[in-house]
Amino acid sequence: MPIDATTSVLIADDHAIVREGLRRLIEAEPDLHVSGEAADGREVLDLVERVHPDVVILDITMPGLGGLETLERIRSRHPGTRVILLSVHGDAPFVKSAVALGADGYLLKNGRASDVILAVRAVIRGGSFFSPPVAREIVKQLRTPGGGDPEPYSLLSTREREVLQLIAEGLSAKEVAARLDISTKTVEAHRTSLMRKLGVRKATELVRYAFRHGLISP
Repeated sequence: MPIDATTSVLIADDHAIVREGLRRLIEAEPDLHVSGEAADGREVLDLVERVHPDVVILDITMPGLGGLETLERIRSRHPGTRVILLSVHGDAPFVKSAVALGADGYLLKNGRASDVILAVRAVIRGGSFFSPPVAREIVKQLRTPGGGDPEPYSLLSTREREVLQLIAEGLSAKEVAARLDISTKTVEAHRTSLMRKLGVRKATELVRYAFRHGLISP
């Protein structure tokens, strides 16, 4: 896709100050414009449906529906939309999940501001862009025996990810059931399946897993 005045970017981060900084950075470029802002994953999906952005800059850690799950849904419903993940984490679990779920780019929040524009231009041309520490982690995984094994998060079902997110945010089984319009027994079944797939024995370990993978903030 050629870069021209129609190149639109959707910004998604639950911190208004981050969105404002990204907006100013992007709109300083004459060939780019911000088509919308979102503070959570469900708002992102709604805006993608309505404004059809060329690129989504997506924070991994957002309430309600996390960045990784939002990424996968965008991939499924709008395969032509390019997605750049934004995170404070560059550790193996985050990077592995991001690559497995089809991220076009991955930027660290402590990186250079100019990398945002470089990343947008790279992905809109059909390429990819990863912050240097993230790129090194990807290479490390490829060189490590077993490094190509799938990250367990990428093997979870859509519903299991929703349940994991809400449990990690502190909702009870009854509250999760009400939020997702399912029965409490179904929530408990998903929780059991999550623990089995993620190799944990206690519900509290699900919260720690969610934190390590950027689904919730500390």
